[in-house]
Amino acid sequence: MKIRLESPNPAWTEAFERHREHLLEALPIAGLFVDHIGSTSLGDISAKPIIDILVGLPDPSPLDAVIDPLLAAGYTYVEAFTGAMPYRRFFVRLQALSAGPLPRVIGPADALAFGRDYDSIANIHVMERGTDHWRRHIAFRDYLRAHSEVRLAYESLKLRIAKMDFEDPLDYNSFKADFIREHQGKAMAWFLQRGQ
Repeated sequence: MKIRLESPNPAWTEAFERHREHLLEALPIAGLFVDHIGSTSLGDISAKPIIDILVGLPDPSPLDAVIDPLLAAGYTYVEAFTGAMPYRRFFVRLQALSAGPLPRVIGPADALAFGRDYDSIANIHVMERGTDHWRRHIAFRDYLRAHSEVRLAYESLKLRIAKMDFEDPLDYNSFKADFIREHQGKAMAWFLQRGQ
């Protein structure tokens, strides 16, 4: 299967705002931060039409406390990813691609059916605000916004990768890993130098 990239679209910002309001209603926590991250937040490069959202909890509250409220708000908890990233709880807003119910929880033993039975239209990354894990997402986004040559190189890489056929659409991310690792390091140094 091919990864579908779309041209920049102002509707991505509108979709983020809708999800932001929905998340703030679902998680009425004082000091909660909800940020638009990922390629759809950059404004002028092609991207998968998936809204990436970083939810920053104000303190090290138990991450599991967000699971029930976000399930009740219609998000699917991807528990399968928690073991590899225990500092984060990952949720998706799914869109059905085939008949049948959408999963509420995708556990470690469940087969991932992204690109087959369903697709994500929003990825929700929940973690404590101010940690290095939180900061690297914000730093990478802000660095790409401020450095057009890096942003355009990232788009060029993604367009090349999108021409490939994938058995598993999640493999797309592995082809971006070296670029992201290199520029996340630069982004963090740039971000911290600015006193962020």
